Amino acid sequence: MLRISRLTDYGTVILARLAATPQRQFTAAELTGLTRVPAATVRKLLKQLHAHGLVDSTRGLHGGYRLARPPAQIT
Repeated sequence: MLRISRLTDYGTVILARLAATPQRQFTAAELTGLTRVPAATVRKLLKQLHAHGLVDSTRGLHGGYRLARPPAQIT
């Protein structure tokens, strides 16, 4: 049996949600509502995913997060 941490599980859920609609940007609040992961955890994970080059972020009124590359290229 493979055991993963809760943060790894939540990160996978967030990445899967972003991969479902790769052309769209999502705010952290939208991802919280769609995944039911606590808001503070979503923000923390998005910061880590951005630091590792898995998601891109755009600041401002029409900002948000999206995958940094096509879903098929993320292993």
